[in-house]
Amino acid sequence: MKPLLLALLAAFALLMMPGTAQAQTCSATVSSIDFGSPSLLSGGSVDVTGTVTVTCTGIPLLSVVKICPGIGAGSGGTDGSARLMTGPAGSLGFQLYQDAARSIAWGSLDNPSLGSVPPIIISNLLNGAGSATRSIYARLFDGQATAVPGAYRASFVGNATLFSYGAELLGTSTNCTGFAGSASIRPTFEVTAAPAKGCTVAATDLTFPPTGVLSRVVTAQSGISLTCTNQTPYALRLDAGRNADASGTRRMRGASGGFITYGLFRDAALSSSWDSGVQASGTGLVQALAVHGRVPAQATPAPGVYTDTVVVTVTY
Repeated sequence: MKPLLLALLAAFALLMMPGTAQAQTCSATVSSIDFGSPSLLSGGSVDVTGTVTVTCTGIPLLSVVKICPGIGAGSGGTDGSARLMTGPAGSLGFQLYQDAARSIAWGSLDNPSLGSVPPIIISNLLNGAGSATRSIYARLFDGQATAVPGAYRASFVGNATLFSYGAELLGTSTNCTGFAGSASIRPTFEVTAAPAKGCTVAATDLTFPPTGVLSRVVTAQSGISLTCTNQTPYALRLDAGRNADASGTRRMRGASGGFITYGLFRDAALSSSWDSGVQASGTGLVQALAVHGRVPAQATPAPGVYTDTVVVTVTY
């Protein structure tokens, strides 16, 4: 009986011996974040999302792998309140967030001033491996109307990312503050935007004062508000209206079928006609253009209300 007892004890002792420790290995990818071709003149922010995906192997039993995915400022740097993409003649401000409300910035282990770092926890599945994804919520800020249209980019390569990770027992704190980890990886990705050229225009009605006999010149003034993206060349012109005669002279038409001729000028001296239009470049800000109207002395048609419709066209 003794030899059998010794053999059983030896076998039991063999089963209780610890196996060879397996190191954790993690890989990570971050999707590109593209804001598309937003309008710089719309006055609104643009929200998009990206995805962080982490896969780990060699996770010990009763343990998890904690990954602290730090994201730095990127190649465009930061102005203290936003990360920056650089473009044709300046930069665009954007930010990366941990939450859909875009209230908690996604920060960096290397630079805590950028914000906190959200943990990613991966549990041990039956094969000692696991994966997890987490959304990155990005926002391109409004109030950047003076930016020049074109391609903007921020690259996150090299030291711009630091995903530190390590195995921890179940129930260990998930806070990334002060976490060093046993290994790290540095995935790369890009944030891009290509704001398009654009113009907006609005005009106020030109209303001449009530007049009896047209024995003298009558004048009035209105305005055009034009906004074109910065450094965008444009041409603005006014057509001859709906009632112009064969020579192109503008005319207002009344209910009786009669006409009143009039002209439109760019200056109060009535020396520069709107017939030639305007060519310039936008600044991203509103440009106010005056429209001066003149009704010359002429034969007076039947009393009534006389109107015309003039189309403002902007080509850019």
